[in-house]
Amino acid sequence: MIEKVNCKVEVVLDTTQPKGILGENLTQSQLSNITTILETIQKNHSFEIEYFSPDYLKEAKHLSKLHFGKPYGETHCFRGYPLLGSIRQFHKDDSDYVLHFDSDMLFHEAEGFSWIESGIELMEEHDDIVCVLPRGGPPTSNDYLFQGTTDYRIDKRRGIYLFKNFTSRHYLVHRKRFLELLPMKPIWLSWREPIKSILLGNGKMLCWETIVEYAINKSRYWRADLMTNQAWSLHPADRSGNFYKLLPKIVESINNDKFPDAQRGHFDLRLQDWESFLA
Repeated sequence: MIEKVNCKVEVVLDTTQPKGILGENLTQSQLSNITTILETIQKNHSFEIEYFSPDYLKEAKHLSKLHFGKPYGETHCFRGYPLLGSIRQFHKDDSDYVLHFDSDMLFHEAEGFSWIESGIELMEEHDDIVCVLPRGGPPTSNDYLFQGTTDYRIDKRRGIYLFKNFTSRHYLVHRKRFLELLPMKPIWLSWREPIKSILLGNGKMLCWETIVEYAINKSRYWRADLMTNQAWSLHPADRSGNFYKLLPKIVESINNDKFPDAQRGHFDLRLQDWESFLA
């Protein structure tokens, strides 16, 4: 997928010890083990490895001031997801677009098609789009998406779903339009947290994607998910042992555009349905 487009690829490792719900509930790996795995993969694929420590106070406060208008001391949200690690790529390089994937994301992309190139073309043609994603989950017969309480519109003329929300798991962002949204308003877990931030530097800020979503809601911009069946994404919420056992087969099936019918229209991977499908 990345090899179809000409872009600089970096794998960024946040070297701080995970905290919050993510640090407590997810299995953690040693940094040295992750580095060894990445260096092995690097022998066959071209990418750079970058280590980022937001505990370096001067850089942290500089990034925070650029993004939020004030030099806050918080480096991660209350769940443990990186705040500054999410922010810095928009200020580090002077690129037209920023492409990001969390390391657990799964994608299908048809041979001869690039959703990234299609996303760039869309944003070049339409100035109301700030970011583009492939559709969430394999296609349904009526183009319906199972989005829970998240509202979306269907723009059939342009072949896209329009959202006012944002996900930090994967995105292709028009960098200049995104920077127009700055400074963004920090959103806190409660009214006490900004006070704790001022006094102690450890207030509980909501996750970065919530902050970006608030900014997009207040703007004229939209997130656009491509309606084409040639690319779609899945997020594996279930990290059980059986998921890791089935992961190679799941990846192979996704690459071949094979999946359980019950997965259609769902962004979150439905492990029980995959267990039956692969049995």
